[in-house]
Amino acid sequence: MVRLGGSEFINCSVPLAFAGRYFILEPGAPDPLLSVVLEYQGKPVFEVLKNEPVENPLSKVSKTPPGIVTVADRMTDRFLYKVRPGSETSLVFGTIRGEEISATITDRQIRVGGITVENCVFNGVGAGIVVDESGGVGIGAPIPPALLRWFKSGQSPSSGHVV
Repeated sequence: MVRLGGSEFINCSVPLAFAGRYFILEPGAPDPLLSVVLEYQGKPVFEVLKNEPVENPLSKVSKTPPGIVTVADRMTDRFLYKVRPGSETSLVFGTIRGEEISATITDRQIRVGGITVENCVFNGVGAGIVVDESGGVGIGAPIPPALLRWFKSGQSPSSGHVV
């Protein structure tokens, strides 16, 4: 069991998912560490690993001096998301129409768009809250089989394992 954003995640560890990307929070000092992983050719590929950008074949990832990580599609240069890790981790997701959706994860709650989730239990779902590229927000979604096998193998972002 993992406790994130005021909710319990049992048999799942992903509080947020966006456009096939899975956002993983883990304890860190002084602030939580965020990693973002997606499936590519049947294997996990990181865009962000413990708050740091990771070179990968799918996206362009950069980090500003204040620590904001921005991710764009490598083929189209379209903005995908940006992350400001901290005690209140904030994210902004880009939609197909060019609009942006904000999300915040604090120790008490997860807020995405107009939805606030707190004191919930997510048991067995792969991802807690899902944002799609058109701006829709839902609760509970499966994780692709290749990523699920990787999660169940016991490897984690803190192991530094990057495929």
